[in-house]
Amino acid sequence: MDSESNQQLSWFLIILILSLFGGAVFIFSRDMSKEQQANVGEPKNYVGRTYTVFYTNGVFSPTNLQINVGDTVRFMNDSLFPIRVVSDPHPDHTDLPGFDSISDISAQGVFTFTFIKRGIFDYHNERKVEQKGTIIVK
Repeated sequence: MDSESNQQLSWFLIILILSLFGGAVFIFSRDMSKEQQANVGEPKNYVGRTYTVFYTNGVFSPTNLQINVGDTVRFMNDSLFPIRVVSDPHPDHTDLPGFDSISDISAQGVFTFTFIKRGIFDYHNERKVEQKGTIIVK
């Protein structure tokens, strides 16, 4: 082989390698963009978190809590007296059906509720309606 055919072969190999590299970049970048689009919005395998709202001395703390759909809130009664956690408005409790401890939560007792709907949900202690809180579900 002469030097001209060696040079042509070299250029052919360079062009072939660059073409293969360009094709690989195109294919892999296209697949990654599809994966990124699939992850937009809520995660498919989201494992909800658990938050605790403490009731002490007539106050829910935190009074306002922001969570995600699928998260659980534990209402812990740190007072000496029983409470009953229910959704607003009083006396209908219709803002979020099912958001009701149904019975009293005794001292050191717990009521848990998992929020599966977006919105702003006010709640209160049914025994003392002026004792209120809010759960904001994103």
